[in-house]
Amino acid sequence: MTAAQVVAAFNELDPAGSASMRTARLYDLEGWPESRRRPSPRVLGLLARIYQTTARRLVTDQTYGTYAPGDRELIDATDYRHLDPCQRTSLIPAVPGMSRATMDPTGAWPVRAPAATSGPRPAECAALFRALTAEEADVKRRELLFELAVVLGGVPALRLLRHLTPDEEARLAQAVQGTGRVDAQTVTAIEKLIAHCWEVGETYGATKLVSLADAQRDVIARLLGRESLTPALRDRLVAAYSGLSHMGGWLSYDLLDYAGAVRRYEEGVEAAHEVRHAGLIAHLHGCLAHVAVSQGKAAKALDHAYAAQSWAMESPSRLQQAAIAHPVARALADAGKGEDGLRLLDRACELAGSPRTEEDPSHLLWCTPTITQRNVSYCLTALKRADQALHAGERALTGIGRTFPKTRGFVLAEQVTALIQKREIAAAAHRLEEVARIITEHPSARLLDTVRTARRRLHPWATNTHVTALDEKLRHLGVTA
Repeated sequence: MTAAQVVAAFNELDPAGSASMRTARLYDLEGWPESRRRPSPRVLGLLARIYQTTARRLVTDQTYGTYAPGDRELIDATDYRHLDPCQRTSLIPAVPGMSRATMDPTGAWPVRAPAATSGPRPAECAALFRALTAEEADVKRRELLFELAVVLGGVPALRLLRHLTPDEEARLAQAVQGTGRVDAQTVTAIEKLIAHCWEVGETYGATKLVSLADAQRDVIARLLGRESLTPALRDRLVAAYSGLSHMGGWLSYDLLDYAGAVRRYEEGVEAAHEVRHAGLIAHLHGCLAHVAVSQGKAAKALDHAYAAQSWAMESPSRLQQAAIAHPVARALADAGKGEDGLRLLDRACELAGSPRTEEDPSHLLWCTPTITQRNVSYCLTALKRADQALHAGERALTGIGRTFPKTRGFVLAEQVTALIQKREIAAAAHRLEEVARIITEHPSARLLDTVRTARRRLHPWATNTHVTALDEKLRHLGVTA
């Protein structure tokens, strides 16, 4: 690529001009540190996308060490190799097989069978070592954090460990090493890590977070199988295991690894049954309904949806009941009962708008009237009431804004279907291009699959000028098959 081509591509990717490029500036950046114009993480991200590589490969070790810890995380997480047709990377990587974890309270908690692909790879260990060397002067604490991060999921785990106090880090390390007992403070430290897991999703993506969730599940499984715990501490650890099963299942689902998602969800259901947590049981059945809907298994989706609805009534959380209405409504819509789904969502919208209470789980913060409108749009589209579906979708998009790009992408993709129903092909093509642009910045195998499915619905208009232009833009963005 010539300098002029790079500059043109850079400015095309940054139409707002927030980091506009000129040829002289490009040369200035390439000459750093002599030029004293160090590239920002955002500029590195745009250049990595143009060169179809990782941002980390664009800076030397010395330059990398000059960035703040948060900026280094962004640099480590920026990876556009999937845009390079010569690369063998994929949005849907192989996920190591998991042995089924028994919920036998007598202590038999098998961990994943060791595999050649398990654990952080050498490159990830090197990235972890660089990050720790740059920000942690105390050698002993650096070694402790390195050991914990390796066991708990690599570089993403380092960000989670920053939420712990030095005493909590030491207690957790002793428990993991088997040199200390698991007490209330240790369990609290584990719960704090899990509480912050979802926060790193946009930074690291689903692939790395699956490994993060699985690694932490393995640690908990080992503690449950090894330690003699009080009933209260055991219940807290089992609940934590169930929560990580939920997280790993959802991430696997986003990677289109349906078998892996179902396996993790079912293990989470077993754990939730052991601690008699009706809300978790309901939520995981709802997640299983989502997977079945995506697979086109309407009957199985309804089975899980009705089970989720029943268990949600046992939960003291009204927000849990609102959240369960979403997969139930989708399952009903796919089974030809969209009107029943809409009635259910009316009640869910009211519940989701109620003030939060201590009974409401933190992982349901996403459950708002805005997200309920997204599911209203889904049901209306299934009923072929396109105008109403588009109106509900616009209300959802207004509420979502730009804060949750992938959620926005799914709403836009559902609007494409409604626009096709109205035979508004130009508008449908424009919306689908917008979804494709989201994928290039926030990779998601499930959203990519949604784009491909929507494009297949446009097949009858394959020679339409707007559709052929869309195909060209999809090829340019690197999101076609």
